[in-house]
This record gives sequence, C-alpha cells and structure tokens, in this order.
Amino acid sequence: MNISSQTTRATILIVENELSNRLLIERVLSTRGYRCLSASNGREALDLLDRERVDLILTDLSMPVLDGYRTTQLIRARPGMEQVPIVAVTAFALNDEGEAAKQIGCTDYLTKPFKPRQLLELVDRLLTR
Repeated sequence: MNISSQTTRATILIVENELSNRLLIERVLSTRGYRCLSASNGREALDLLDRERVDLILTDLSMPVLDGYRTTQLIRARPGMEQVPIVAVTAFALNDEGEAAKQIGCTDYLTKPFKPRQLLELVDRLLTR
C-alpha cells in the first residue's frame, strides 16, 4: 500500500491502561512513521487533547478512571473533534460491543488480539479517507 507523506506524519493518540498493549501498538504504528502519544486512561487522554492535536485516536473501552465509552463521548463534544477518527480497541469480540462503540461516536473498532497488519490497514484506511 502506498501511503502519502501526510499520512506518515499523522499523530495518533493511544488510550490504553495496559502498558504492554500501548507499547505494542506504538511499535506497530512507528513502522509507518506515525507519531504516537499515549494515555493510560480517559482522563489523561482528555488532558493531553487540551495540549496536542491528533489525527486519530485508538481507545480501549474498559479502563479505570474514565472508560473508553465516556471518553469518546467527551471527545466528540469538543469543538473540532467531531470528525477525528476514533477506533475502539476491545478484548470483547462480541459484535454488539463494536456496534455500541459506534453508537457513542467511535468510527470503527478492532478486537484484541489483533494482527499488526489489521491495525495498520485500519489506521491507514481511516487516515486516507
């Protein structure tokens, strides 16, 4: 897949409470030149979004402090954040979990465990649309 230079400079926020998962996602995304920011819960993500502009957000749905559902709703309520792609990354493989995420504002979802190729294809598609 030919990715434009604009896409490879995209900034992606990873919101995930498990450090090992955050590091894995960062490692995979860095192979395409994406700039990664990370937060361990929704509150940290919202604080980070006060200071940084991002092109895409990957968020776990089940986290302490502020879960991915409420975080997504709060992000969507912010001016200028209505169109930023938000991907729910969840260990719950049930279809209705992904649909519930879409209903609260997620653009798409990815179930854990995922293959690096799946993550890259999804991110590339959302950033080049």
